[in-house]
Amino acid sequence: MNPPRSAEKMNERSPADLAAQWREARLVYPIYAALATQFDLAPLPYASGELPPERPTREAFDGDLKWLAALDQKVLAYQIRQLPPQILNGSEEGLRALIHRQLRKPDKTNADRDKIDLLLVQYFVMCAAEDLLHKEVALNDVARTLAPVLVEADATPLEWCEPLEQILEKTKHCQSLRDLMEDGFIEQGRMLKEAAGAMFYDPAALVAFCRFNFLLRRAFIRMLHADLSAVREAVDSLEAKGVKTVDCRRADFSAAETTTQLRYFCQNWRQPFQKDYTENSVRHSFEQLLALRADLEEALGRKQSGTKSASKPAREDITVAAPEDDMLAMMNTTPTDMRNAPAVQPPAQKKQELPVEDWVEDKPQAAPVAAQVTGQQPAKHAADVPAAPTAAAEAGKCLEAIWEQLIAAPPSRGRSMSTVILQNTKVLLSSWEVAAFVEKGSQESEDLRRAVVARAILALAVEKRKRSGEESALASALVLARTEVSYFQGRVEQAKKAKNTEAAVNLGISTKRLLSCMEEAETLQS
Repeated sequence: MNPPRSAEKMNERSPADLAAQWREARLVYPIYAALATQFDLAPLPYASGELPPERPTREAFDGDLKWLAALDQKVLAYQIRQLPPQILNGSEEGLRALIHRQLRKPDKTNADRDKIDLLLVQYFVMCAAEDLLHKEVALNDVARTLAPVLVEADATPLEWCEPLEQILEKTKHCQSLRDLMEDGFIEQGRMLKEAAGAMFYDPAALVAFCRFNFLLRRAFIRMLHADLSAVREAVDSLEAKGVKTVDCRRADFSAAETTTQLRYFCQNWRQPFQKDYTENSVRHSFEQLLALRADLEEALGRKQSGTKSASKPAREDITVAAPEDDMLAMMNTTPTDMRNAPAVQPPAQKKQELPVEDWVEDKPQAAPVAAQVTGQQPAKHAADVPAAPTAAAEAGKCLEAIWEQLIAAPPSRGRSMSTVILQNTKVLLSSWEVAAFVEKGSQESEDLRRAVVARAILALAVEKRKRSGEESALASALVLARTEVSYFQGRVEQAKKAKNTEAAVNLGISTKRLLSCMEEAETLQS
């Protein structure tokens, strides 16, 4: 809805038009009042719980419409998502009116697009038949359900929306949230929305994105339940074998966490999403769940094989890299909750002879591989290396060490994560990061290798700081990381403009991992 017109122009409108405008304002007012109160956006024009009058004065009419228009400029999608279900889903008419207000805006921003994207799937879940929410959903089903709010709803498949179908097909093979996050499906979807521009508002595109959002969130909940079930089953199995405590330091628990406490954690895992929403809380909760599953399954595997527990880092880098708000979106509008609320060839570049013995734990028995780092000078022999080399000077050795491990022990097909060990520190690599090291080189591969190296050097510096308190390596690693992040962010934007979605998503996720490591490192600086 546009801001109120001048009195002269308003007099040109028919009484019926003005009455319809006011009726819509009264329908959406409870939602806007809740947003204004919950996020302290503006004082309410009426007492809490009170609606605007059915027959307003001209002053009230103008003032209330201006108040609604001002809030429209402030409210973001994540704030609407946090409204209590009884407010947002309190009235089909109210939700429909809110969507119409957003769709009528002549010059829509990215924030407006995100609100429309959210509200349409919210409306679909509210109004779809119960059985439809639990079966395969076709474009026709979505178009029919959205017809009251999207009069020109069109089920015609659009060629440029085909990548949405490809993403949904791939999610059918995911067994864990880690699979979904590591393959970057959420970020791929968001990038398609951003690349669509004005085409996003084509009725057929709105239907396609609504269906995509709903099915992706349904897949997300399926994988979330799979992870929670895997944790519960692992706890049950350990207890059945007489195990009462587990080393769960990767998941930020203790080295001897009781199985009783772990079960309680599983039962109450959703609670942080209902009460807390901060920049890092969403990502941390998913990381903790995935790390806990890894800890428990590792402990169960040791128990079944009869081997003793080996020492491990206090925290393994299990990183969830999707945007926090997108991950929270996956938690909402679910079917149940919404109703109930060849040979390996390194890239051909200038060779360097680099000593890697000090970097690799259990060095692979393989012929040495010459590392190549664009634009760097050959490293000196070990005797010539300064006592405290900078992170940039260490990059070549780190790259070589990672390369040798990946070539000596290539990851199994279908595996989403691989681990390399540098100076007793584990560094996890995603499938595309591994490919950047072991497949034919390109600019995208070089960028990914740089991202992995920066992350590995930072992880090593963090561990060194924790063990010895030594600060210089950490400071140098952070300087390198900040420089690299700035470069990577520029490269991601270039990939987006070139519509190279895969490159943008992969480097974007690797960059977010580096940023996550930087956050931890910065907390250690004195």
